[in-house]
Amino acid sequence: MIGAISHEHGVILGQCQVADKRGEGPAARALLARLDAAGMVLTLDALHTTKATARLITQHLDAHYILILKGNQPLARAAAQALLTGPDTDWTATTATDDDHGHNRTERRTIRTAEADDALFPGARQAFRLRRDVGDLDGVWTSKEIVYGITSLPAEAAGPAHLNHYERAHWGVENRLHWVRDVTFREDHSQVRSGTAPRALASFRNLAISTARLAGRANIAHARRDLLDHGDAFAVYTI
Repeated sequence: MIGAISHEHGVILGQCQVADKRGEGPAARALLARLDAAGMVLTLDALHTTKATARLITQHLDAHYILILKGNQPLARAAAQALLTGPDTDWTATTATDDDHGHNRTERRTIRTAEADDALFPGARQAFRLRRDVGDLDGVWTSKEIVYGITSLPAEAAGPAHLNHYERAHWGVENRLHWVRDVTFREDHSQVRSGTAPRALASFRNLAISTARLAGRANIAHARRDLLDHGDAFAVYTI
């Protein structure tokens, strides 16, 4: 299954079944085409950084994208890297840094931006370089990662601090959806394999997660325990 989730509310906006890994791109575009995405800012995994998806979002959905450039787009990645090369002192006007402490570690995310256009990627208006430094709580940095990306948002609509926020929110999907389905609902342990049953059960899990979130429940595990009585669970859906 491939799904779209709201950064703000943590609810699943739509889903689509994928036959295999190679079919994720067309499935994602089919899903996006069914959404009322006008005015939205869409963040996608690097697998979906394709020209077809970028054109769909900007030309047909009247929305914006934030995409990461990796090995599947080597020319665009090299162009963004060249565009954003230079010492930190050359980029102070278009740089933002965000520090975070939690889970027994410190994380610093530093992003720099530069103007871009369709020559880099369809609909592109900015390229960015995001550096993630991770360390212990004692302030000693232990790892570094640098990624490059593009967005259709112009600089006047989204500065470096905004892009930093969007990129961090994108990775919240791991905690708010994948973790919940894999751990809280133990989806990976399910023995259901045949027919349309796996898809149906995944849909029910997404429905349960979305309902709990819309009801203001941040902790899905606690919400499940509170609704062990089937009468209470049905009441949530006014059944």
